[in-house]
Amino acid sequence: GAMHPMVSERRTFIGGRATSLLPGTVAADGSVETLFASNIVERDGTSAAVAYSSKRGLLRKQPLPGRGHDLTYNRNVGLLVAFARRPGNFAVAFDHKKDRPPQRFTTPKNRHFYGHGVFSADGRLLYTTENDFENAVGIVGVYDVAAGFKRSGEHRAFGVGPHDIAVLSDGRILGVANGGIETHPDNGRRPLNIATMQSSLAYIDRETGDLLERYELAGDRQKLSIRHLDVAQNDTIVFGCQFKGPKWETVDLIGLHQRGRELEFLSGVPETNRALRQYVSSIAVDRAGEVAGVTSSRGQAVIYFDVGQRKVIRQSTFPDVSGVAAHAGGGFLLTGGHGDWGASTTKPSSAGKESWSWDNHTLAFGA
Repeated sequence: GAMHPMVSERRTFIGGRATSLLPGTVAADGSVETLFASNIVERDGTSAAVAYSSKRGLLRKQPLPGRGHDLTYNRNVGLLVAFARRPGNFAVAFDHKKDRPPQRFTTPKNRHFYGHGVFSADGRLLYTTENDFENAVGIVGVYDVAAGFKRSGEHRAFGVGPHDIAVLSDGRILGVANGGIETHPDNGRRPLNIATMQSSLAYIDRETGDLLERYELAGDRQKLSIRHLDVAQNDTIVFGCQFKGPKWETVDLIGLHQRGRELEFLSGVPETNRALRQYVSSIAVDRAGEVAGVTSSRGQAVIYFDVGQRKVIRQSTFPDVSGVAAHAGGGFLLTGGHGDWGASTTKPSSAGKESWSWDNHTLAFGA
């Protein structure tokens, strides 16, 4: 699992601004280490969460009672939390370094997780996306870390099917991707409302639960479901969609938003949309906040685009790619369902392969 030697980043000035042409590089000797975490499925079908080093390989493996979706990291207390994929109701907090016993917690009986969560900046509270499935209402669950992840309350998500969630730079505002698709555990993952689905991006005050702004996808974008997001420079939210309309339609799937403005889509890129095959799996913004990496497992595609310039820099492929995270040395880490992982350079190189399948998401986290 040693990193391949990689070229250093070339910068070129366009219009007086440094633009990164080749997002994703590490020092030529591979000296930059990135710690990342992902949920995995083993060959025997069992599930776990792993903490992994791009230089040293596996750091810790935490068994899970079922398949996980995403993870989040609390740097204040050094805990990773893995969330069940919907409609699961478990989450497991574990330490990748020390031998603290893992802490397992669950949603209340009438809720399930949607697979994503985020900590407050001070690390005291965990915010999770959940489904109140009897009322078909999206919920943001609030859990108290010091109290052993006891649930301390909840906010409305102001939409159906909240999926990904992030905290903006002020530490107060939550950005929530409401996928708009109604499901019920009795029907597994089957959508119940495609004809009337209403996806939205909501900004919520994490302390009061008040809705600050909400942007709905309407008209010819009504069949788009916002699923994943990350925060770039100047609190620009970059989001990725999955299209629930006809197979033959080519639609814009990557959006950007800043509070107080209209939703924007990366448009005029038919080759990008074709590569994504109506499906964005995951999104990550690089450490500089300038470039976003967008994956599609369906298209085995990775799209890199300059957030400020609203411009695709590069497209490439990676085996069954789904997970993407910011690499400590710049650029991105990629993980795929066939066990491959690697860093993105001019061409993503597979730096290693594991016997397990990397699941949907990958999280880069601090030591």
